[in-house]
Amino acid sequence: MNRFDLIVVGGGPGGIFTAITAAEKGLKVALLEKNKRIGNKILVAGSGKCNLTHTGKPKEFLDKYGMNGKFLKEAINKFSPEMLKTFFKENGLPLVLVEESGKYFPQTFSSLDVVALLKRKMENLGVKIVENIKIENVTKSEDEFIITTDKDTYISDNVALATGGKSYPGVGTTGDGYVMAKELGHKIVPPKPALTPVFVRDYMFEELSGISFQDVKVTVWRENKKVVEKRGPVLFTHTNFSGPGILDNSRYIENGSFLEINYVDKDFETLNREIIEEMNKDGKKTVKRVLNSYFLPDRFIRRVLSLAEISEELKLSELSKEKRENLVKMLSSNKMEVTKVGSFEMAMVTRGGVAIDEVNSKTMESKKVSGLYLVGEILDIDGDTGGYNIQAACSMGVLAAKSMKKKEMR
Repeated sequence: MNRFDLIVVGGGPGGIFTAITAAEKGLKVALLEKNKRIGNKILVAGSGKCNLTHTGKPKEFLDKYGMNGKFLKEAINKFSPEMLKTFFKENGLPLVLVEESGKYFPQTFSSLDVVALLKRKMENLGVKIVENIKIENVTKSEDEFIITTDKDTYISDNVALATGGKSYPGVGTTGDGYVMAKELGHKIVPPKPALTPVFVRDYMFEELSGISFQDVKVTVWRENKKVVEKRGPVLFTHTNFSGPGILDNSRYIENGSFLEINYVDKDFETLNREIIEEMNKDGKKTVKRVLNSYFLPDRFIRRVLSLAEISEELKLSELSKEKRENLVKMLSSNKMEVTKVGSFEMAMVTRGGVAIDEVNSKTMESKKVSGLYLVGEILDIDGDTGGYNIQAACSMGVLAAKSMKKKEMR
């Protein structure tokens, strides 16, 4: 009979670490994955190099998950980034730090190696892995769960839903878990793309695709109120703004939002004053030469001067007040109306999902259905780019498994 102490639905990082931890404490575990293989989301992490976590103490991590970061306090403390690194080291695949980014990768920089290790670990612990299986229904009858699939029926005392969100639908995260959770009585916060590029009206930098700024201030506005202000790298593409400084802020964007970028790390008044002072000191100097002193990319300077209708040979003494202020505004507070964020196909994670006020943050158990645990991106919580989402999923999985109790033999 297909009876288990725990059925894990979903073979991503959250589901896998739930299964491993539960099996280590003696539970009989099965992991059901609808794709032909487990770990599809892991395989695409870090463009295949598998960015697993980030530098920083657990307390610092909580600031990386938007408004809901506090929910993860118990999970991150119980299974910290250091513990994740120790896990991989003890299992033969140490993680290495890429200093300039703060990201940790497996020393082979191969997501295939990560998935192979995790699958081997589960098999050694006796976890039954069933791939290419479609979950048709999850119900609870008295004190046990009945999981109906296209292949067989499974019965378990505990169920962990770790199906992911709706981002990267090509790897199988198509929102199935939301349906299961809703049928079990949970409220679903409408899922939306997150960690995604941002599109603006009349995008002006299509010809600068590939140019990036390593540390600029990015602000999101709505109804003339500042929603969030963060620093980070920004990348120009052919059609939109991208890079971590944009991706991390995309979760805050709603209809009617404006995106503001400061390319020079100086406010309007400061930059305007500096240019006036430079003009008084040497009016024969060209505007372009002054902009070069701010270490801006040359192609960007040329494009901005063109947009401001300023010749590259124009001298400071010839620069009108109107054009000067227009140029300063473009460099220090380039404010643009957002038309949309990238689709789920472009998004790295999903915001929205099972409402976190219906889940016990100290155990990951549902407050509505005893024995039901919700882990990872299925919940209304999403992190910044850089390994934060995988870390959160693994931490939630470990916490959930440690909180489960094995029922006495009937």
